[in-house]
Amino acid sequence: MDMRQLRQFMAVVEHGNVRRAADHIHLSQPALTKSIHNLEDELGVQLFTRGPRGVAPTIYGEILLRHARLLHNKGERAVAEIQAVKAGHAGHLRLGVANLSISFLPRVIAQLLGSTQGLSFDIVDGTYEGLTALVREGVLDAVASGFPMIHRAEDLVHEELVAGEFAVVCRPDHPILAQRRKSPPLLAKQRWIVPNRPQQIVESLEYTFRTAGAEPPKPVITSGSMSFLKAVLCEGAFLTILPRCVVRQELESGTLVTIPLKGFPVPTAEGMIYRADAVHPPALFVLIEAIKAENAVNNVKPDWQLGDQPHKVRLMQNVTTRTRRNSRTRKRGRGSG
Repeated sequence: MDMRQLRQFMAVVEHGNVRRAADHIHLSQPALTKSIHNLEDELGVQLFTRGPRGVAPTIYGEILLRHARLLHNKGERAVAEIQAVKAGHAGHLRLGVANLSISFLPRVIAQLLGSTQGLSFDIVDGTYEGLTALVREGVLDAVASGFPMIHRAEDLVHEELVAGEFAVVCRPDHPILAQRRKSPPLLAKQRWIVPNRPQQIVESLEYTFRTAGAEPPKPVITSGSMSFLKAVLCEGAFLTILPRCVVRQELESGTLVTIPLKGFPVPTAEGMIYRADAVHPPALFVLIEAIKAENAVNNVKPDWQLGDQPHKVRLMQNVTTRTRRNSRTRKRGRGSG
């Protein structure tokens, strides 16, 4: 089995038809058919089911496809990195950015682009789950994101760079602020708009009200888009729970304010996620060091690091995270120093 055969295999999967795949890769149909048969003979399994409308991968074909795509992406990445290092550039970084991410990441990237020769980015937005799946497939090099409170992804390094928190937020003219005692039952009666992930935060909100003997609020809006929730919050008398990094500018300008609620703010961690077993582009570590430097300059600590006592939710990180970060045993591409 070699890369040529795997590329031919992927072409058949993509087109769902041997003849069309053969035309696309400029190979005769009999030659492509023979190549697929050779792969099946070598692996001892059937890779395609054949029907009147074409072919589709079997369960064995799906497994091979996943690994073939990863190898193909790694091959293309290796060529690009070699060319970048050869030219003395930091190279290209394919970065996923989740909607719960490092608040000053845009500023760091803008500064790097102005100071680092040959650095470029391909930015993809999405959710933690969707973006980390692309990292596993080799489509993305890394993801900047908030971390789940519990994660055991042994194949991914979660390098913590910034401490964060989820806080209860509203506009400064919300009627609840005029109440001297903001009890959980009173808060529960307000109009809430809440994120539907991460699930641990949703559960923390419900737990906070139930332990106080109050029914949890019934949201008038739930959404996976924190930017949408923030926009709605700024338009009306609502309460929500959002990461401080998402509303930092609004809190600093006074457009939004936090509300004290026992159990909140809930501590979180934000950072960079990348494959544990991959050779990474130099640009990744250039970005990580720049984020650390910017965070040190800002030195902005969340409330839970300033002496508040939020609900104790442990940030359970897999052992490989801290071990890899502390020992600095990263696998770097040649020329990354």
